[in-house]
Amino acid sequence: MHISKKRKQSLKDTSPRTEQLEDKLKNKSSKKQKGSLKLETTKTGESLEEKTTHRSVKKRATSINIDKLLDEVFEQVDSMFALTSDLQLPLERAREIVKELVENIAAGYSSKPSGEAIVKKIKKNQNIISEYIASKILSESDKLTPSQLEFAIMRGGRAVLSEVDRLYKLATHQGREDLASLLRHAWNTYGPKGMIECPMCGFNAVSPDRNCLTCGATVSEEYVRKTLGFDEKFELYLKTASVAELNELLQLGQVLVGEKGVYSPRSRKARLENPVVYVVYLKNSEISRIIEEINSRDLPI
Repeated sequence: MHISKKRKQSLKDTSPRTEQLEDKLKNKSSKKQKGSLKLETTKTGESLEEKTTHRSVKKRATSINIDKLLDEVFEQVDSMFALTSDLQLPLERAREIVKELVENIAAGYSSKPSGEAIVKKIKKNQNIISEYIASKILSESDKLTPSQLEFAIMRGGRAVLSEVDRLYKLATHQGREDLASLLRHAWNTYGPKGMIECPMCGFNAVSPDRNCLTCGATVSEEYVRKTLGFDEKFELYLKTASVAELNELLQLGQVLVGEKGVYSPRSRKARLENPVVYVVYLKNSEISRIIEEINSRDLPI
């Protein structure tokens, strides 16, 4: 994820769980950036994974002239995605991207496909290919033009996840609340589940260390408590926890809270039932409730 050095160090120091979330995002986006496209087959509508590898390209080279196919389809594909116009990609880079698409698609044919067949397949998979192109632009461009920013957010799909903080900053800086809203929708739809909403930017992106992965804001523990309905979940936990668990809480002075409930800090169940959990430190009144609950139990003499 595109996060500043200061924020990276902060995340590393405060929460291994946050690092795991970032790794998941990197892995999700990197899968799209390694020359792999998952396209729909024309006849059956089933999903077909077509990978660009040196082996497959070399194997087809004797029967399919990729460069000739590229010349046939380039202008149409360039126009379809506005590569050299709106996106302002250099002609050479635009041709490289289209060539990658042609290679991917041609590898799925047992005989030489026509230029028309290639274009038809690209049209059928415009959303997937737009995401692929967006991932290329985001990974290769330190600075985005307004048109590239718009394309990445509007048509980038899951490709925006690993660059969400960078894209949000650019969108807000340019006064594009419409793009920020679309980015928020993409993150909340495709991004990691279980994180609470940031009160500053509206993204469900508050990590276990209470820092927002999108805008960098830090929320209070009270905000976490209120958002997750801590008081009600804590009372339910008191009624179901064993005396041993309750005594453990008195020693540790903290609990974990997630969407599904409150847990002991040593509970394995907490992370099995919740994608994300947050540490909450017990107040004096809550410690008193624990003692009260322990004393109310019928213990054998």
